[in-house]
Amino acid sequence: MIGGINTSGRSTDEDRADGKVIGLVERYANKRQSAAGVAGHGGKLTGVYPDAIEFQRVYLTGGGGVYTTYGFVSGVLGTYLFATFMLEGMIKYEGYGVIAFAYIGSWSFFAFFAYLELFAPADSPLYFDRKHRKVYKVTQSGARRWRFFGPRNSSLVAYDWDLIDAEHHTTLQASTATASRVHHLVFLVRKSKDDPTIIDSFTFASVDFVPALWEYIRRYMEQGAAPLVKGEFPPVSNTGAYVPWSDFGAVVPFLDQPGRRWKEQPWKTMLKYISMPVTVPLYMLWLFFNRLTVWTAQKVEWPEEIKQAIGRLINELDLRADTYRSLRPGPPPEV
Repeated sequence: MIGGINTSGRSTDEDRADGKVIGLVERYANKRQSAAGVAGHGGKLTGVYPDAIEFQRVYLTGGGGVYTTYGFVSGVLGTYLFATFMLEGMIKYEGYGVIAFAYIGSWSFFAFFAYLELFAPADSPLYFDRKHRKVYKVTQSGARRWRFFGPRNSSLVAYDWDLIDAEHHTTLQASTATASRVHHLVFLVRKSKDDPTIIDSFTFASVDFVPALWEYIRRYMEQGAAPLVKGEFPPVSNTGAYVPWSDFGAVVPFLDQPGRRWKEQPWKTMLKYISMPVTVPLYMLWLFFNRLTVWTAQKVEWPEEIKQAIGRLINELDLRADTYRSLRPGPPPEV
């Protein structure tokens, strides 16, 4: 069970039939059967190679540390509120168990998310290699260095495409005011051709139109479809790129064209000024935990055979030389 999605047991139509797996909407059992009339990657494509496509590149550098920051803030607030309104009474009545529970509970989210985000893989790409009918993903193995905390080995592993099943799942996202369903494309890895036991899984989370994304991957792997649509250029890889002050103007308006901001969005800019005593410290706190996740991130080991199988990223020059339009339909880019 990962994030409310059931990825355990056996990957068979019988074991994962309707009603047996909570949140399962549809199971794409036949890779040769079209699942939707429209196919598209929905902006999730991060790289194109001669015979492979890449997704979900750069895991930590953009949003790493966000949940650890939320956990830290909740720990501070929980500790402050308990110490202010309840600590004196608990000491008076010798409620030491309640005191311990309150402090542990206040910092439990921080400890949990720090456990997940610190010492995580520096990058978590997924590769669909149609030439060798493989899927490559990052996995962590072995015990953590300090028992429950610390680094583990991160490496790329290869799975046979024929041993991978795709499913459409939903999870419930609720708040005090609303509740909505979030859609995910989930891939299950079977142990072998004769053993459907699920040994691994990976997920495309929060997908706007799951059938279209699956159809895009299916057509690419099964039918040799071009990875790019007409007029689309290959994504530029930003692996390892990080500009720590790139969005600082979003929380400190006067640092980023203040005159234009006041003219175009006066009320929004005013609200940003008013909220600066809260937003700026939160941003600085997030920046600290973000750097901490990057500094502790584990470098992914790339086996040489996977490097050779994937090849190099294609670029605009490759589109010009693509005589048979296997990379992108339509005419080559204009000079």
